Amino acid sequence: MPSVREIAEIANVSIGTVSRVLNNRPHVSEKSRAKVLKAANAIRDDLVAGSRKTATAIALVYRGESSLYSEFDAAILHGVVTELEQTHHDLVLINAGRRRESGESLAQMLLRRGVAGALLRTTSSTRDMCRELADARFPTVLIADEFDSPYVGSVRASAASAIERGLNHLVHLGHRKIAIGLNEVDDFDHAERLAVYRRVLHAAGISIEPQWVVRGPAYTSSGGATLRQVMSLPDRPTAIFVTDPALGEGLAVEALRMGVRIPRDLSVVGFDDSNRRFTTFPRISSICQNTDLLGRTAIQHLLDIITKTTEPRRLRLECGFEPLDSTAPPMEQG
Repeated sequence: MPSVREIAEIANVSIGTVSRVLNNRPHVSEKSRAKVLKAANAIRDDLVAGSRKTATAIALVYRGESSLYSEFDAAILHGVVTELEQTHHDLVLINAGRRRESGESLAQMLLRRGVAGALLRTTSSTRDMCRELADARFPTVLIADEFDSPYVGSVRASAASAIERGLNHLVHLGHRKIAIGLNEVDDFDHAERLAVYRRVLHAAGISIEPQWVVRGPAYTSSGGATLRQVMSLPDRPTAIFVTDPALGEGLAVEALRMGVRIPRDLSVVGFDDSNRRFTTFPRISSICQNTDLLGRTAIQHLLDIITKTTEPRRLRLECGFEPLDSTAPPMEQG
């Protein structure tokens, strides 16, 4: 890792100025800040070129509670690891909230641990990591998110059009009472899914009752809780859009236990990032995204940024809507 003194000498500024810039503190002119960052990046690039350890470490960075237990993250990791098999790089997992030395920035910590580039998994409460790495010009790609900076790349599945098709499918079948089952974690993807739900129903002239917006953890068991809550409402919905694969699978299992007939009693549009839609009864009509490809694309983009083959960009992979067996006209229409 480059020392503060080394950076100060190259940038021709004081050690105190370097420290303030690297720790994102005020009272530094834009000219001095630019000189320090340019010097730090030049040293980092030399390290990447000359150090085996730095050149071969790619980090999947998160902070707080890990979501690596989820099928979504597992599929992303599979895509990343599969793509890295074609290179000399290794993947490490790093919790950004741990093992930082006193006064150390996130970029400094990653450099100290031999990381050449970072893949970020963020939520609304941890997106400050994006700004910190962007300010340090550290090679970074967000997965399943976007960030407004020319110094951070991103790859996400763009589901808005597919969600519109799925919801309009329900509307065209005659549904006017459509609930939504959401992951309780307010990340970029689920915020988008809720926003599209509201937009499509508003455009169709359909009001949304507050109790029709149901949140729960991304566990199969929470899908059952979502179904029980929806079916217990006095003016219950005739359809539901379930925005997480685990919730949809759990809802289908609980429907069999409760005797709720899908789609006769409740039409369901789900979300799938693997092949869960084919393992339920009935098969769930789903918004489909290729999560393995998401991981592959993210690591390809990051490696291109590290080697300066390309500048950081916002990449989007399109989702599709696949109607299967879980949607039909509401009962009151015969």
